[in-house]
Amino acid sequence: MRWILVAILLGLGLLLGVSFRRGDSLIQWQLTLLATEFGHYLAILALLAGISAFFVEIPPGPVRAGFTIVGVSLAVLLLWPTWQAVGRVEGFSISRLFLPWTGPDTASVSVERHVFREGGEEGGPLELIVCLPPDARETGARLPWVVSIHGGGWSDGKPDEFLHWDRELASHGFVVVMPAYRLAPEHHWPSQRDDIREAVGWMRTRAEEFGIDPEDLTLLGRSAGGQIASATAFGLPGLGVRRCVAFYAPHDMFFARKYARPDDVLDSLKLLRDYLGGDPEEKREVYHSASAIELVTSEVPPTLLIHGTRDTLVWVKQSRRLAAEMESENAPVTFLELPWATHACDYFPFSPGGQVAMRTTLSFLRRNP
Repeated sequence: MRWILVAILLGLGLLLGVSFRRGDSLIQWQLTLLATEFGHYLAILALLAGISAFFVEIPPGPVRAGFTIVGVSLAVLLLWPTWQAVGRVEGFSISRLFLPWTGPDTASVSVERHVFREGGEEGGPLELIVCLPPDARETGARLPWVVSIHGGGWSDGKPDEFLHWDRELASHGFVVVMPAYRLAPEHHWPSQRDDIREAVGWMRTRAEEFGIDPEDLTLLGRSAGGQIASATAFGLPGLGVRRCVAFYAPHDMFFARKYARPDDVLDSLKLLRDYLGGDPEEKREVYHSASAIELVTSEVPPTLLIHGTRDTLVWVKQSRRLAAEMESENAPVTFLELPWATHACDYFPFSPGGQVAMRTTLSFLRRNP
């Protein structure tokens, strides 16, 4: 039994050590996500291991006390993200952290798949997924709608990768649309922007069918999808985007290229070249139109940026710099930096990052009608 306790406490200690050390590996990112978004569960395990030391034959007494101190200390560190999250937003639910099924009822939200572009010379067919709240198809319904753009480094990903989170958003009275878009390296920017524009147009021609207000449009994106969302919202004023939301996204492709390395976790040098078709020297206009920071004016739509300080896949400076540029141009921006969080912190709707992202997004959408 004593060795089980040692193994548990040592394992939790190593997990915390990995999560606090900045690294460039996918496994380290995944372990950090585990420690920060599931730390409240692991804290219970640490406490139980520490308290159990009193009931196990571990002589002498001071050693037992040491085990308990270690367990409590680990629990405190593992609960740090929860304490940080509680003070960030109103309506944060402690009970939901431990009982995920106590969240909003999404059973009444219907999920439909539609093809908005048939295949052709420019690529295969593209579909979109629509999450409809129960009152969407009521006669005369004119609900706000959110186009949620998936991530995946522009070369991967699926529209429904955050289906649980987006479906919960729909349960609050929004029609949520998750479109596919053409992927790199076969298709370079601005093909992705054009696909989002086409998906928006497809929905608007069917506004009555889906119960949406065609003018009440928000673009939301995560990671690579956040870059597409901000560059599209800022670069296509005629699209009529009313609000923009971007989670942990790169908004300056020149800046991204400057610090890109072939030996980092994403092979970002290849990633950018595949997506943008080359380097800035030969594709300057492409880099420019893909960079929301280059497109900022006082007329861009109100924008919400959420980014984790500990993100090792997309540097938090990307969101910091865009927020600063928007403020300098008197453009409406809300920037929330989460000190515990890493990339994809909102993947689990019940976790600290998931709840903060949802509550902040809802507040932002309702504050900017």
